[in-house]
Amino acid sequence: MSQTAFETIDTMLASVQSDVDDPDLRFKLRTSRQLLRLLHERHEAGRDALEETDLDEATRANLERLGYLE
Repeated sequence: MSQTAFETIDTMLASVQSDVDDPDLRFKLRTSRQLLRLLHERHEAGRDALEETDLDEATRANLERLGYLE
C-alpha cells in the first residue's frame, strides 16, 4: 500500500529530526510534525463528513475525481 502525502511528509520530517543535533531545530521539526498530524485529522474528518452527506451524482463524481472521496 502506498503512503499518503501526509505520511510521506511525516516520514521525511522524522528522518531529518533524527539527524539534527540543534535542540531549536528539533523543536521546530517536532512541532511541524504535530501540526501535520492535526491537518491530517482535519482532512479525514472533512472526508468523513462529505461521505455522510447526501450529494447529487455529479457533485459526488467531482469530489471523487479531486480525491476528496473514495
